[in-house]
Amino acid sequence: MEQPIVGLYELNTAIADCIDAQFARSVWVSAEIVGLTENRTGHCYLELMEKDEAGTIRAKAKATIWASLYRQIKPYFLQETGMPLAVGMTVALCVEVTFHPNYGLSFNVKDINPAFTLGNRMMQRNKVIRQLQDEGVFTMNHDLPLPLLPRRIAVVSAQTAAGYGDFMNELTRNEWGFSFQVTLFPALVQGEAAAASMLAALQSIAMRADEFDVVVLIRGGGSVADLACFDDYDLSYMITQMPLPVIAGIGHDRDVSVADMVVALSLKTPTAVAQFLVQKSVQQYQLLLSLQERFYQGVKQLLQRQQTRIDRIAALLPLCALRCIEQKQHRLEMLSRSLQLLSPYNVLKKGYTMTLKNGVVVSAENVQKGDVITTVFYNGQLNSIITDEI
Repeated sequence: MEQPIVGLYELNTAIADCIDAQFARSVWVSAEIVGLTENRTGHCYLELMEKDEAGTIRAKAKATIWASLYRQIKPYFLQETGMPLAVGMTVALCVEVTFHPNYGLSFNVKDINPAFTLGNRMMQRNKVIRQLQDEGVFTMNHDLPLPLLPRRIAVVSAQTAAGYGDFMNELTRNEWGFSFQVTLFPALVQGEAAAASMLAALQSIAMRADEFDVVVLIRGGGSVADLACFDDYDLSYMITQMPLPVIAGIGHDRDVSVADMVVALSLKTPTAVAQFLVQKSVQQYQLLLSLQERFYQGVKQLLQRQQTRIDRIAALLPLCALRCIEQKQHRLEMLSRSLQLLSPYNVLKKGYTMTLKNGVVVSAENVQKGDVITTVFYNGQLNSIITDEI
């Protein structure tokens, strides 16, 4: 039996009737925005996509937010999430499903759930945090000690970024006149390629780690979407593996990124990072002044003690000299008395005599018959001639 042939309009009308019957009410649907276009009339056209865990595309569709509603949804979403609707964002949309015989299937957006997008972003960020914690690397950079005097600074930032300008102005124009050696490693800090760009800059620094004291990662604030790159797993993992402590000054107060959590130190703004580095120099300078003052005071006290000792010695010197002279004089008297007691005169006075031959003291075995000898008494002397053999 031959199948009846129907016209395309009839078929589309039948499809439209089925869809109208099936989707009489609006439906909430979650999807990733892969395309977003705003035309001059104010309408917003979205391209939506869903992928599985392996990244394979499971479904595609187009949606429209008509201008009258988009004027309300756009600022509302920005206010609630801190970021505008953008490509790469996962959203929950309330859509009216229609099928027009001429234009085909269409999703007309009626509402949007900002909490879903925030929750999804938070879920992704928490996943990165858990992965870093499970790998045991979450606190590796945080545990690195900050140098006492960081002077050689490796900076990861966009050269034209306002935050980098603020950082350099604060650092180079500090009131103390301290100088720093700053090397910029240019990188994108916003957009889809930002995470990979910053990761490459950090890898370059790691290869020259001995040239620097610290790494500074800065940008001058931005929306939540702009800062989403700082939640990237690969970038955060690279920070944990840096051989140098990393200081972040991303410039936002509303949220804390994963990068803020894994760096050695996270400060609010690039200016705050520069102030911190200057303050480290101030602390060491003041410590040096303190040590210098202690050294001067120590030397002064030492000199004062030595001067007091010298004065004391000088005061005691005359008395010591007098005592020394008296002691020497007494010893001299004792020696004089000893000499007197040992004097040959005193011995001779006791009745002893001394015999000389040619002026030399002799004994009996030293003289012969005919020798002339001199006998010395205490009160005189006389000469004799030896007449007999001894």
